[in-house]
Amino acid sequence: MWRQYGTHFAVALVAVLALLLPYLPTPEFTVSLPAARNGVDVGTARDDAWLRTRDERSTPGVMQQTVLERAGLVRTVEGDYPDWETRSYSVEAGDTLSGIAARYGLDMRTVLWANDTLVRSPDSLSIGQELVILPLDGAYHTVAEGDTMQSIADKYKVEPSAILNYGGNDIDDPEHLVVGARIIVPGAELPDLPAKVITLPNQERTYTALVANPQAGSGSMIWPVGGYISQGVTSYHAAIDIAGDRGDSVVATDDGTVVLVSWMRTSYGYHVIVDHGNGLETLYAHLDGINVEVGQNVSKGDVLGVRGNTGRSTGPHLHFEVRSGGVRQNPFSYLP
Repeated sequence: MWRQYGTHFAVALVAVLALLLPYLPTPEFTVSLPAARNGVDVGTARDDAWLRTRDERSTPGVMQQTVLERAGLVRTVEGDYPDWETRSYSVEAGDTLSGIAARYGLDMRTVLWANDTLVRSPDSLSIGQELVILPLDGAYHTVAEGDTMQSIADKYKVEPSAILNYGGNDIDDPEHLVVGARIIVPGAELPDLPAKVITLPNQERTYTALVANPQAGSGSMIWPVGGYISQGVTSYHAAIDIAGDRGDSVVATDDGTVVLVSWMRTSYGYHVIVDHGNGLETLYAHLDGINVEVGQNVSKGDVLGVRGNTGRSTGPHLHFEVRSGGVRQNPFSYLP
């Protein structure tokens, strides 16, 4: 008899548990998924996020089919896409062409030749002026009538594939270029900075002027060019050498009159002397180009030429002298 009651009780208990089982809480669990290939990290999946075993509104006692939900955005570890685009830079007070180029890690010629206004006048920088900045060294070419991929490549001494394979160039049909389109030519060979060079024969030659009343300077000088002092004043070097980018503008340190334009192969190279009309003269040597003529009056800050590496020179720099009564002085005594 008791065995019979025990059997009935066990059956009743199983029935009650079967009815209550759907309402009992299920423990959370985490499934660690293996890392996907190509550097994609999908992390982990939780049963209440990506992997669900039953619907929250499911009918008690009815098992639901397992559902794999779509994951959120996936991040790769391959890094950002390269920056193919040109950018715009607004000139600020104190900017120089070489300084802007250095800021973006570019050759100064890349910045110059990408901006038509600078090509026409390299010294025309003005506050607020917008400049085109390329993402890498090269040319910013405007397609002209008759241009072909080969002719453009030949012009800049590169392979056509360098232009076609560059991601920033949207060239749909290399055989039919769109006139007026701008394309970037990576690694283009660019000409040096334009300068109004006075060509002298390949031997020492000097043009001088006898000026009765040279334009008088103020006596207060400015620096002729930016850069760093690569050699200072010594007993055998009564001048300062200011090294920096080749092609930087060299300016008159004070008002005066150009009294000498000369070429000397073994010493100064291309050089200019300005008489400031107050007993002082300044000399600017190793220039690559000269922008003034003998007898020309200049004002403080006017461009005389561009820093170069002509004559007896070991690298791009300006050799700058100050003379009083023909005797060389210490330039630091006159510069701010």
